[in-house]
Amino acid sequence: FGGSSVESASAIERVAGIVRQRLERKPIVVVSAMGKTTNKLLAIADAAVKGERQKALDLTVDLQDFHLREATRAVREEDRAELELFLNNHFQELKELTRGLAVLGELTPRSIDAISSYGERLSSYIVTLAFRYHGIATEHVDSRKVVVTDNRHTAAAPLFEETYARMAAQVAPVAAHSVVVMGGFIGSTEAGVTSTL
Repeated sequence: FGGSSVESASAIERVAGIVRQRLERKPIVVVSAMGKTTNKLLAIADAAVKGERQKALDLTVDLQDFHLREATRAVREEDRAELELFLNNHFQELKELTRGLAVLGELTPRSIDAISSYGERLSSYIVTLAFRYHGIATEHVDSRKVVVTDNRHTAAAPLFEETYARMAAQVAPVAAHSVVVMGGFIGSTEAGVTSTL
């Protein structure tokens, strides 16, 4: 599901309806970042490396508020504490990365991958919790633990043999009893460094 399919709580509800109709097929759901999140993340990185540290941090707060607002509307009351902890941890990491970029004043392909990966990491977790709200048994799998790529940051290619082996070991057993939700676009190198496809 692309970014516009998961851009809001109501959009995610439509996705849940589509998936619910196909449960007997044991789907694995792959989602993009919510709406224009990737563009916003790259704008944060751009502001940071230009020395506009406060602008970058303000954009980060705006992005966090957006994710919290939409996600809160999409998840069960009992999952909200888990959601807030997840978002707080990830946005704290993002702010630290933004500060680091501001100090370095340089945006490398590896750092572009690091910052742009947050969109899929956030949306896939939010969609997982939202599916539970809609009565779908679901589990989140971090794509970076499954999709193994080469080292060409910002344009990495999957290493299929290793990726398929990990899919068989980590995803297939879960997919037998739950809908697996993963982020698209992201993976990691053999050394475990976040990459984007």
